[in-house]
Amino acid sequence: MTRNNKTEMIQHVAKLHNAGVSMDAIAERRGVSVRTVAGYISRAKTAGLVSGESNSLGRLLRSLPPEVDAWLKAQVPPDSTITEMIRAIVIDAYYDENHVAYPDTGM
Repeated sequence: MTRNNKTEMIQHVAKLHNAGVSMDAIAERRGVSVRTVAGYISRAKTAGLVSGESNSLGRLLRSLPPEVDAWLKAQVPPDSTITEMIRAIVIDAYYDENHVAYPDTGM
């Protein structure tokens, strides 16, 4: 792997990690081992690419009981992340609770 490709991989892994994607899922998506992903995340931390806040969400998600984790992963739409789904749920709840119309929809 060239230096540019490695840098791009580290950036991509950092983005997925910050979004709450597990190391197992990242490894599967990228076609590498979990150990390799852990190395990329370590390098991303050194480079300041991994945010502490998202790590808290990642730790929370990793602490879910296995049956809840499996259910949650099954709910995530294709080409999305758990973090994106949680964001959408929070926005929906806000609009619903505050009786506010969704922007640009009038709903």
